[in-house]
Amino acid sequence: MVRQIAGALPGSYSVNFTEEFVYNFSYDYRFRTKPDSRWRWMERMVAGPLLLGRLMNRAAGFIYVASTGFLLSNLDQREFEFSYVKRKGLPIICYWCGSDIRSTKRMHALEKETGLPNISTYIGERGRIYDSEEWDEQKRAIAEVASRHASAMFSNTVDHLSYLTVGTEPFLYFLPDDPLPNPGKFEDLSTIVIVHATTAPSIKGTPLVRAAIHQLREEGYEFEYVELIGVPNATVKHELGRAHIAMNQFYGFSPAVFGVEALAAGCVVMMSADEFVETDLPAGSNECWVVTKHHQVYANLKRLLDDPSQLEPIARRGRAWAEKYASRASAGALMRRTLDAVLDGSYQAPAVRP
Repeated sequence: MVRQIAGALPGSYSVNFTEEFVYNFSYDYRFRTKPDSRWRWMERMVAGPLLLGRLMNRAAGFIYVASTGFLLSNLDQREFEFSYVKRKGLPIICYWCGSDIRSTKRMHALEKETGLPNISTYIGERGRIYDSEEWDEQKRAIAEVASRHASAMFSNTVDHLSYLTVGTEPFLYFLPDDPLPNPGKFEDLSTIVIVHATTAPSIKGTPLVRAAIHQLREEGYEFEYVELIGVPNATVKHELGRAHIAMNQFYGFSPAVFGVEALAAGCVVMMSADEFVETDLPAGSNECWVVTKHHQVYANLKRLLDDPSQLEPIARRGRAWAEKYASRASAGALMRRTLDAVLDGSYQAPAVRP
């Protein structure tokens, strides 16, 4: 998201303090993880503050993506850094991507209320810390600091359910305005290609996908299934270019990056994103993909395979959705509108939803 936002805001500076496993983007300032923890500590103690000071003399404001800062922030969750930046008259924008702000405890309560498993239901399988009181309290502290200092924030109200006390703007995607990679792929449906990609199988529903694929093959259905886990993004985009169906996540209520990439690639996307659950999604979104709850993966995929003629119309609607709401041009214009309002002092944050 750092790289995509920077691409939508000409003249901005991009800074990345984290290691990437599936992307290979370039940034204006890049700090790669060092194998020695002492070097990592020195990097953040020396290089981070120096870079912050340098950029404060150049920038009109700061967009913080996720919960990382220029300074060491584990103890105060960026309280000192945000206070310092604000005292210098520079606005702060917080851009939340999911687990950086999401409260596991609140998501568990949402599951009890709605009866729908969500992305936090199996989060403990990734590590006990993610489902602990300590982890949730850290998310509370991050939210409290951001709520006090941020001039504006972007997030998903439901999918990123948190302790924020200030309303947020809808989460935006900023995909490059690339042409459709394979506009004629639905002309040949002799072998339907199905792609599923993730970096977190347990919380995205990969076991559900595998079970559906196995059952359909047992019933005699023929297709090509491609599963991608932890591979470079270039490989994912290549496979999406030839895929007819993309199986996204089945516990989340928003498309996430892979889902949007699949829509832009002209795939029929199956996912649990639902405009009636995640009300930040534009009206009519559910017509642009196949809304698939966790218990519907097999049935919905079978329905698509039984009638391939429905694939291309759905894919066209999905591609149009991506162009209208998730392209660098369209999303960039929405973000610049918010940034301009922040800079001229006219911005009013949305009301907090109960």
